[in-house]
Order: sequence, then structure tokens, then C-alpha cells
Amino acid sequence: MKTTIEWLDAVKARLDLPSDYAAAKVLGVTRQRVSAWRNGRQTFEDEVCLQVAEILGVDPFEVLANVKIERSTDEARRAVWTRALEKFSAGFRTLVLRANACGAWVPQV
Repeated sequence: MKTTIEWLDAVKARLDLPSDYAAAKVLGVTRQRVSAWRNGRQTFEDEVCLQVAEILGVDPFEVLANVKIERSTDEARRAVWTRALEKFSAGFRTLVLRANACGAWVPQV
């Protein structure tokens, strides 16, 4: 599972952003919102998850599911999202293995 902070840092690295303030501007949120993410008081809103996925070139479900896991306050909900993410990841790995087997170019993630 990736945390909000890990996703945020990935965005900053991808766009070569020097600060959380710069990331806030790109994501269209306040500096205080980014600070709340950094301090673990909040997680990404769904709209931000979609932006992050687009910037990083990943499936939006991956970002959304990770944030839902992080946001979950009880084990039952966390388990549901964790299983869903595992199924998604397993399906993706199967797809990549099949694509590689037939000689298709698959980007490394």
C-alpha cells in the first residue's frame, strides 16, 4: 500500500517540484491542505486522486484504493479495499506477463 505522502512525493519527483507549496499549486489545493496530508490529518480527496493518477500515468483505481485503505477507520472496510487492490494488482500482473510472453512492449512501473 502506498500512502498519501508517498503519492505526493511521487508527484513532486515526476514534475520536479521543489516544494510542497509548488505541489499545492499544481494540484489546485492550499498549502494548508498539503500540510494536513504531510501530518497525517487528512488524505487525498477523490478528485485529487484522479489528478495524481493522471500525473503519474497510473490507473486511478490504484490511487483511490490506496487512499481508501489509508482512510479506513475499521478493519472490515480496510480489508475490503485491500482485497480489491490485491485483485486489481494481480490482474495487472497477469496482463503484463501475457503481454511480455507475446513480445509486446510493456512499460516498467
